[in-house]
Amino acid sequence: MRRLPVFLIPLVALVVGAPLSAAPTAPDPVALGKIFETSTKAEKNKDYAAAISSMKTYQQRGGDPFIATLRSAWLHYQAGQYAEAAQAYHQAANLKPSSLNALLGSLNAAQAMLDIRNTALAADAVLRVDPINYRALMALGGLRYAQKEYDKAAVHFSRVLVNYPDDPDALSGAAWSAFRAGDPATANTRFSLLLGINPDYPQAQEGYGLSARSGR
Repeated sequence: MRRLPVFLIPLVALVVGAPLSAAPTAPDPVALGKIFETSTKAEKNKDYAAAISSMKTYQQRGGDPFIATLRSAWLHYQAGQYAEAAQAYHQAANLKPSSLNALLGSLNAAQAMLDIRNTALAADAVLRVDPINYRALMALGGLRYAQKEYDKAAVHFSRVLVNYPDDPDALSGAAWSAFRAGDPATANTRFSLLLGINPDYPQAQEGYGLSARSGR
């Protein structure tokens, strides 16, 4: 009988003698659905700790990590735990970089913490995925206005008006930004449109009068 080369014998013995490993068991989707349902019921009762705990169990039992992380972030946010929410939303965004839910969640958490730097970063991240996102553009417009960067604020609000020309908040932001930036004619046009939609909008009449007088 032909002898095997000596250097092959250990490998053959290893392969032949190795026990067959059992195939991994797929998670039971119905069982996962029940756990998820438990979490939503706890959320309705405002028991956010229990709701978050259920999502940990959900992931441990084979549930989708992104879904578990995103929902946990939302629950932390609902509980007022904004730092924990921000961290979880960041983790969710790492798992799915194009997820607007995760990116907008990061924006919400940053704003809730009055974190100017991360508000800007989160809004920029949203706009890289969705360049005309209303929420992100309005957040940046408001942020730049608060920082007295009126030209930049006007750009963000004007970008909103391209797609939402009748939006009262964007009209107001664009009008005041233009006025503060030294463009009373544009401001007056914006205020005029705003008053034609909502004559009781806060400070719209004041802005209309100021811009009209400044433009003379």
